[in-house]
Amino acid sequence: MKILDKYIIKKFLLTFVFTLGLFALISVFIDISEKIDDFLKRKPSFGVIVFDYYIYFIPYILGMFSPIFVFLSAMFFNSKLAGNSEIIAILNSGITYRRFLRPYFVAATILAISFLYLNTMVIPYCDKQRYAFEEEWIRERKTTQSSNISYVIEPGTILHLESFNYLDSTGFNASLERFENHKITQRIFANRLVWNREKQNWTMEFFQRRLFNNGNETIEKGRALDTVLKIKPEEFIIKSQFVSSMTNPELNEYIKHEKERGSANINKYYVELYKRIASPFSFFVLTLLAVAISSRKSRGGTGMALGIGIFLTFTFLLVIQIFNTLGSSNVLPPAIAVWIPNILFMTVSVFIAIKSPK
Repeated sequence: MKILDKYIIKKFLLTFVFTLGLFALISVFIDISEKIDDFLKRKPSFGVIVFDYYIYFIPYILGMFSPIFVFLSAMFFNSKLAGNSEIIAILNSGITYRRFLRPYFVAATILAISFLYLNTMVIPYCDKQRYAFEEEWIRERKTTQSSNISYVIEPGTILHLESFNYLDSTGFNASLERFENHKITQRIFANRLVWNREKQNWTMEFFQRRLFNNGNETIEKGRALDTVLKIKPEEFIIKSQFVSSMTNPELNEYIKHEKERGSANINKYYVELYKRIASPFSFFVLTLLAVAISSRKSRGGTGMALGIGIFLTFTFLLVIQIFNTLGSSNVLPPAIAVWIPNILFMTVSVFIAIKSPK
């Protein structure tokens, strides 16, 4: 590795660490201003706030915005080289533009490997601790799954709910089906499915039960029917960003469990799993884009190049969000939806790099 390579890698990484650290500090101050009322009301100690929350909040913020700061770091540093005519001197010395890009990609590789580990293991753990603090000291983050709930409670028993209200542990428009030897033996419809905390069982209110036996059907109606189901109200809870608090092994196990229970939509979990790998790959896309845009020396400084670069970067992030939504909603296969933005913008970055002045 040449002196020039070491110089570029060192400066690129230092610029990234500095910009990311500065942004993390700003984010902490903004978050404190938003939560100050909760802190004053519930009075957690200073040590609890710092060591039980903000020490885990910072990795969450850094993981979320790291692609932007990879771009900004490469842009600022390379623009400085271009402004000092150093890129012209480097290329005139006989070094090809492709060779000039090598140290940038070495630095991007270091960052990508680091954030691949952070995304799959460290940041999910930090999210878990951050959510625990928010639930205890800030405000209730729990919401309810409100549509198309379907669970395989046990082999041969399937529960369907139109909606579930966590506050009073009540499900609406319930359907319970039981099967034996691949044939349906019982189907129960109920207007409401209510959890009885004292008896630790469920009550199906205003029900209609249909029994199937050797081709015969028996219909029974009533106001209430107690039943024992291997599921509790807590399992209907969906916490905000719940999946993001799982490490990759935990998420794989959770996806397997949801498959066995017959969940209606598990693609959103696959999107979360795949984007943890796709996000570090975007570092290469944004590094190439930043260097290609900022390599030209301009009399007006870096303002125009920075404006174009930021526009393309936020367009990239918007496209990522759009395709993640398409993957989560079953419009596209999750793996394809997650990787299309990277492939698309890598093509754009390569085109800009080819057209940039050498």
